Amino acid sequence: MAIVIEDLQMEELAQRLAKAEGVTVTEVVREGLLSLAGIRGVAAKKPPLRTRLAALAAEVDALPHRSPADKRSDNDILGYDEHGVW
Repeated sequence: MAIVIEDLQMEELAQRLAKAEGVTVTEVVREGLLSLAGIRGVAAKKPPLRTRLAALAAEVDALPHRSPADKRSDNDILGYDEHGVW
């Protein structure tokens, strides 16, 4: 049996969420319905995307800062002089 989503906004939202989560639209709908029904599924095993992205951002922030290999200023690299002429 197929489910037809006639609301274009809902269909677009389901597709965007599926792409963001790396799953199919069917899985998005299944997990949404299971969640609403109070049945624990895959969504209960995996933290929300926002939480996973925050953890990733914290990892990136913890990396040591590396300065660029080229120490020249942007203007020197582009070839502009002190008057802004190229």
